[in-house]
Formats: sequence, structure tokens, C-alpha cells
Amino acid sequence: MSITSVTRSTGTVVLVLRGSVGTADVDSFRAALADALRAHRPPELEIDCSGVFELDPGVAGRIASTIWAAAPGATRVTVVRAPAALRQQLRLCGGAGLLA
Repeated sequence: MSITSVTRSTGTVVLVLRGSVGTADVDSFRAALADALRAHRPPELEIDCSGVFELDPGVAGRIASTIWAAAPGATRVTVVRAPAALRQQLRLCGGAGLLA
């Protein structure tokens, strides 16, 4: 998995995920999310998953837990352009509120 950070002119930070996302990638995601929140303190942060083509079972729950633990109340974090498998996993683990 690769993660790219982009800041829009509106101040929204976007983390773009690409590739296959496995359990070993959760730590990299956690670090990228923490870095983006700490460096930018954005009002909104989007996690763009349009480039995710494979997802290990259970990873969505770990991603949701990482978001809930890392994101301060002042930053709205949403998962956008998620493939169907990721959307379904997020809904099953209670993360439907993260989907945009």
C-alpha cells in the first residue's frame, strides 16, 4: 500500500491510499494519519480509497479504530471513494459514520 498526502485549497487534507491493504499496513496508515493531523490540524481530513484494489478481512475495523483513536474532535474524518468491499467491512464493524 502507498499513502500520499494532498492539501486542497480549502484546507482539507486528503490521504490517498493505493494498492493492497493488509494488516501489516495498518501501522503505516496510523503514522500517516497522525502526521497529517499533527502537521496540518485540518478542519476536515478525507481518506480517499479509490486506489484500493485488495483488502484483507478485518482491516476496515482496524482502520476505523485507528481513525477514532487518532482524530481529535475538531477534525472531521471521512472515508471517500471506498470500494464496495471496504464499505461493507466498515458498515459491519460500526464505521458507517465514517463513510461519505
